[in-house]
Formats: sequence, C-alpha cells, structure tokens
Amino acid sequence: MAQAKKHILPFFIPHLGCPQQCIFCDQHKIAGQAAPTAEAVWQAILALPAAQRQDYELAFYGGSFTALPVERQEYYLEPVRQALTAGLLGAARISTRPDCLDELVLARLRHFGVGTVELGVQSMDDEVLRRARRGHTAQQSLAAVRRLQRAGFVVGVQLMPGLPGETLASAWLGAQRVLAEQPQLLRIYPTVVLQGTALGRLWQQGEYQPLSLEQAAQITLAIKLLAEEQGTAVIRMGLQPSPDLAAAVLAGPYHPAFGEMVQGLFWRFRVLTALREMPQAAVLLVGRRHFSAVVGQKRQNWPYYAEIAPRLRLRELPPERALPEDTLLLQAGEAEFCQTEADFRQAWRRLCNLPFLG
Repeated sequence: MAQAKKHILPFFIPHLGCPQQCIFCDQHKIAGQAAPTAEAVWQAILALPAAQRQDYELAFYGGSFTALPVERQEYYLEPVRQALTAGLLGAARISTRPDCLDELVLARLRHFGVGTVELGVQSMDDEVLRRARRGHTAQQSLAAVRRLQRAGFVVGVQLMPGLPGETLASAWLGAQRVLAEQPQLLRIYPTVVLQGTALGRLWQQGEYQPLSLEQAAQITLAIKLLAEEQGTAVIRMGLQPSPDLAAAVLAGPYHPAFGEMVQGLFWRFRVLTALREMPQAAVLLVGRRHFSAVVGQKRQNWPYYAEIAPRLRLRELPPERALPEDTLLLQAGEAEFCQTEADFRQAWRRLCNLPFLG
C-alpha cells in the first residue's frame, strides 16, 4: 500500500553552505526570508497539530546543507532528532550539492534521522555546469545519487532546463541520463532570470536568452512523462510563487501556476492527437475536473483544437458510460473515438512530436 503524502514543514537557509554564488541564484528572493534559528525550528515542531504530527516532514531547503560547518549542521538537526525520537515529527529531509556527500556526511544524516536528500543537479552537461558556476560535474551528480541509494536514503533530484549553453535537446538527454538512476523524487525548475544575479546581468547585456513559457512547458512535460514512466514522482514544476520572487523576475518562464500550464499542455497534446484520428468530431467529452486543463489558461488551448475541428464543443463525460475517469471521448454523430491516459502515455513521444525528442 502506498504511503500517504506527508505535509511539509519548510525551513529555508538561503545561501548557507554554498561555496560560491551560482549564476542564476538569489536564494533570498526565492525563499523570501532569512535563515531560522534552532529554537524557531523547535517551536514550529511543537506547534504542529498533535493528532497529525506523524503526517509532517520537516525540510531544510535552499543553500547546501551538508556544505555547512559540521557544528551548524548539528545545530539545525538536533531539534529534528529530538522531535523524531519523541514522536513529535514524522520525517525529515534536506537539500544539498552533489559534491558534498561523503560517507561521514551520510552517517551524520542517518544519526539525526534524515530520510530524504534532494540534490541540486541542475544539468547533466559539464559545460553548462561550468558556465552556471556550479562547481561540480555531471559525474559527481550520478555518483551522489548512487551513494545515497546504497545508503538507503530517499533520493530527490532538481533540474533547471534552460541554463546558459543548454538547448532543449541537451536538457532532454541530460534528464534521461540522471533519471536512468531512478531517483524517487524530481523537481523541475525552468531557469528564470532574477534581479541581482550574474544571469540577470548577462540577460541585460543581450548575452542570454531564456526559454519561452511554451518551450519551458514542453521540456518540463517531456521530463515529467519520462520520470513517471520510470517510477519517479515529480513533486514540483516551476518555482514556488511569492510576492518577493514575482517582483524580482526580469525574464524567463516564470508563472505562478506553471504546473497547471504543464498539465494544460498535456491535455492539449492528448486532444490534438485524438482529433487527428477524428477531425470531423463535433463533441469532446472529458471528466468535469479536467475541463480547465483541457481548455488551458485563458482558453489558450482551444484555438489549436479549432484549427482541426472548428465546431467542436466541450461536454462532461456521462457517468452512466462507466468509462475510466481519465478518458477522452470524441463524437461525430454515431461515431466515437476513445482515448485513455494510458493509451496516450504508451506512445507520447511519437504523439507529441516535439523536435528535441529526436
């Protein structure tokens, strides 16, 4: 039986532990707050609903946790260890760099009860990593994933399509390479240009062109579908929106509902592939909860459908048909074309026809 999804109790430690400033980074704008104290961590744990404590996972985000001085790591982890031991908390996770995970570090994390480690892989192209000033290699990322897996940790990977020097094709190849290691979790953050960053200066000088929203949604969807094929859960698409972040964005594919845009693109591809099978369709039937994704934000999907089937109307899938909830049904008079999500996923590379898929 699958475990219930835990609620996250997040703490951000912007820049702490980072040996250098990556070209794209302004963690203060992303996190929107300063680093916490250990007392603040403890008090937040105590404030959790008593009946739901085991449903919460404390997470240290931002920075490079295992690159912190050992004393600072233990400063933050001690209240976590105490809470886990006392049953006041369900689990704990940290995020860090791929090149800061030796055996002593892993032993320390296990001692303090950390169960999940997320790695800022960002790209699997060494030249892209060099230009982004990451300070680690793709091979170090692969080695870190394998080391964590051998040690029994749940492994998360973060990717940033669209960094300087990266094409959609190379981002796709890199995603295939790291996902072949079968990490359990994945976050996809298409590169956004922020004020006060080296990347922002490059963009202002005309030396960097970010992905468009459409390009970012396409590569994110492709990586998401690949990950899910291999059993990797995609837990985030696009940066977590906040007023500070929105005010700091200079350019790039930032949208407060980026994940919904990706889901809308998924349904656009599904409907278009179905319409190619039945271009004379007059009625499109789907489950009501899928209506907004099918239509797309600001109805952006509908013109694509109208090019093939100008008279197409959207209707709710009749419950009495007893079809799977993810079914897409087209009707033209008495004729019908039925497509389930499983049907689409089996052939999505061919059906989406995205150039970077090769």
